[in-house]
Amino acid sequence: MAKKNKRKVANLSRLMGYILGNRPHEFGLVPDKEGYIPMKEFRKAINEEPHMAYVRESHLREVLLHDRDGIFEIDGKRIRSTRRTFCPVDKQKDLACPPKILFTGVKRKAYPYILKTGLLPRASEYVVMTTDRDLAIRIARRLDQKAIILEISAGRAIEHGISFSPFGDSLYLADRVPVQFISGPPLQKELGLREQALEKETETAPGSFILRAERDPDLKRRQKAKKRIGWKEDTKKGRRRKGAGLEKSWLGDTSMREYWEIIK
Repeated sequence: MAKKNKRKVANLSRLMGYILGNRPHEFGLVPDKEGYIPMKEFRKAINEEPHMAYVRESHLREVLLHDRDGIFEIDGKRIRSTRRTFCPVDKQKDLACPPKILFTGVKRKAYPYILKTGLLPRASEYVVMTTDRDLAIRIARRLDQKAIILEISAGRAIEHGISFSPFGDSLYLADRVPVQFISGPPLQKELGLREQALEKETETAPGSFILRAERDPDLKRRQKAKKRIGWKEDTKKGRRRKGAGLEKSWLGDTSMREYWEIIK
């Protein structure tokens, strides 16, 4: 292996060990009960680090290829460290009272449904929230570059029986978050932009004129236009019928049929 490439593999291996083994919560990642993190989600978190935007799944597998100590394990599309120092989440024991306000991000197109059903676990086992708004934005942009950031009234949610489990320094997990504890931008503001754009496109600017005959406010002009259009259509139909009859007469003649066969 070239010296430069060897150094890259070593640097990536150290970063992977730090995230998977020590502080996944620092990167907004929540391992499952076995310590695994989805490969795709893990790679996106690495890409956010300085000088690591080049990393693809092939680079992660290259690290494993040179992992003589067996520090990392891959199971299908999941990856973990065999030297984990963090404590896994235990929903039965690890209950806590989080700050009054937490943050989480959602896909823009999912926002209308969330305002009806509340927050439910996505791909993981939990709804993941954080005390750090910037971290919430970072996590959300892995899903949608124009993600919507929501505020969660965790203080009020606890009073109504919603449980929160801490993970690391800034993450909190819940099975669900009902609608009444979710605050976000007005739905009309987020989803009405497209409708407004379409309305602007259909507006008639001052001094412009209507091109389509059926929109002409003058009844006589509309009727004349219809007659002209009808006359053109009749002419086209007549030409088509004439052409079809002529072709039929040609094909009915034996000599002409033979002629067509020759020139094909």
